[in-house]
Order: sequence, then structure tokens, then C-alpha cells
Amino acid sequence: MKAKELLVACFALFGACLLWPLLAIANRPLLILGVPALALYLFAVWGAIVTVLVVAAVRRRKLEDD
Repeated sequence: MKAKELLVACFALFGACLLWPLLAIANRPLLILGVPALALYLFAVWGAIVTVLVVAAVRRRKLEDD
């Protein structure tokens, strides 16, 4: 899979993670280690987005250097 196709697929996946039906699942009056479940879910999705983009950038730079 090309890097561009991977980024488009990740954009679609992470975009779907931020739509209302999945947000409604996490929107519960529940605290996990003192943090509301919705806030924890949003930070987890944000962290996953950042991680995927960093890995893709490092991979692309490595391919350009070769």
C-alpha cells in the first residue's frame, strides 16, 4: 500500500472515530482514573492520529534518503 493511500485510509478511519455514534459510546458518566471517559477517548484518538502521522513521516523520510 502506498503512503498516500495509507494516509487517506487513516484519515477516513480517524474521521469515523470522531463522528457522533462512536462519541456517544464514550459519552458516559464514568470516570477512569478520575478522567471522564469522553475526554480519555478523545485524547486516545488524538494520540493515535499523531503516532500514525509521525510513523508515516519517518517512513517517508527514510525512503527518500535511500
